[in-house]
Amino acid sequence: MLQRYIRSDQDQLEDFMKTMYVSRGYVFDPEGPHSDIRSIELLYFETGGGFWLLKEEQSVIGTIGLKGIDSENRIGEIKRFFVLPEYQDKGYGKSMISQIIEFARQAGLIKLRLDTEKQSYKAMSVFRSFGFYEIPKYNDNDIAEIFMELSIVS
Repeated sequence: MLQRYIRSDQDQLEDFMKTMYVSRGYVFDPEGPHSDIRSIELLYFETGGGFWLLKEEQSVIGTIGLKGIDSENRIGEIKRFFVLPEYQDKGYGKSMISQIIEFARQAGLIKLRLDTEKQSYKAMSVFRSFGFYEIPKYNDNDIAEIFMELSIVS
């Protein structure tokens, strides 16, 4: 079940992120490039977005964030979209994206963007199934290789 992040979830969230980054061949660094995880209220909620945890019983099995990146043009960005490898291919990712798109529409956004890496082929498949298409680089993320956008005007 997708649940909105609350501060008491922080330790579980960080444990989940450590696991996810190791599974992708990285080290989770909440003091460096992953510092947004310790500033969720400021970087996600206060920009008009949100952050959600996908839980099975009491365990975090997935995450997804949405932050506002351009209020004038009503553009949001999907961040930290992860599902544990053993829970992939079960429809969780599609359900999460669907819920985020609906949240974004209700928040008045008209476009969603994201960046990802080529190794995230399962996530890219989910994004493409919703109509996301590749665009030129729009941010300063040096690790990202692919940049995508979706128009969500109803």
